[in-house]
Amino acid sequence: MKTLNKPGIMLFLGILAVSTASILIRNAQNFLPSNLVAAGRLIFATLILAPFTGKSALREFFSLEHKQQVRILFAGIFLGIHFLVWIKSLELTSIASSVILVTTTPIWVALFSPVFLKEKIAKNVMLGLTIAMIGIVVLFIGPSTRLQLAALDLKTLFGNFLALVGAWMAAAYTMVGRSIRNDIPLKSYVFLVYGIAALVAALFAIPDMRSYSNAWIAGLPWIFLLGLVPQVMGHTLFNAAVRKMDAVYASIALLGEPIGSILLAWIFLQEKPGRYDLIGGLFVITGILLAFLLPKAPSQERL
Repeated sequence: MKTLNKPGIMLFLGILAVSTASILIRNAQNFLPSNLVAAGRLIFATLILAPFTGKSALREFFSLEHKQQVRILFAGIFLGIHFLVWIKSLELTSIASSVILVTTTPIWVALFSPVFLKEKIAKNVMLGLTIAMIGIVVLFIGPSTRLQLAALDLKTLFGNFLALVGAWMAAAYTMVGRSIRNDIPLKSYVFLVYGIAALVAALFAIPDMRSYSNAWIAGLPWIFLLGLVPQVMGHTLFNAAVRKMDAVYASIALLGEPIGSILLAWIFLQEKPGRYDLIGGLFVITGILLAFLLPKAPSQERL
């Protein structure tokens, strides 16, 4: 059991679970609007955790200082917006583009960690950021067969943009989680941020509830699986690992998610990644790896 407590093992199992999210979401979207998929995922996750940690989490929350409570509140808001925009992006663009863009999180964590977390980042980040940005540009212009802005598919372009916003929200959520990792037990933190995120997503899903359809019932099993596997299992394991390492380096491990998601989408949904997905994804992943895996020069250690 001690082996399962190692950050590397927790990250691996978490990524494996999170990688199932895209295909579960796509199946749920056959029956439910995207905002309801996001809300349902978070609501089910919160309900699953409630019997085990609900009371203790609320008690611990109200025992915290006001600034700590505010941080948890913002973490939940960031997480809720992350799922709303990312799940919507999967409705508009390819799984490959969406998951690659949303997992640019470590780049944004790296850019803002020195400001908000006072974590020193080596200059390698700028090289990696430049390469990753090239990949992001390729993913954005990829929908055009002639690489001309006028020919871009606006629907796909907007889907890609939403995935990028999802990455920004995930970066904010990661940094907040890192800043309060010693203030509250993991199980309580997870329950609280999931609950807050569920409320945020539910507010955005209210307009969709007016057009209820009996077909929605068929989407509930997919929502339950979303709440259980990628959310409760995957994200909880990731949160546990983040508390034992720098936020930036923990975020790098999420590069395994687009690879797993693309393979699962190819196998189960017959959604083969396009050439621009592959080219852009290669640049993004290479950039992130270079940013954080290159040896640091002595001068960089003192940054």
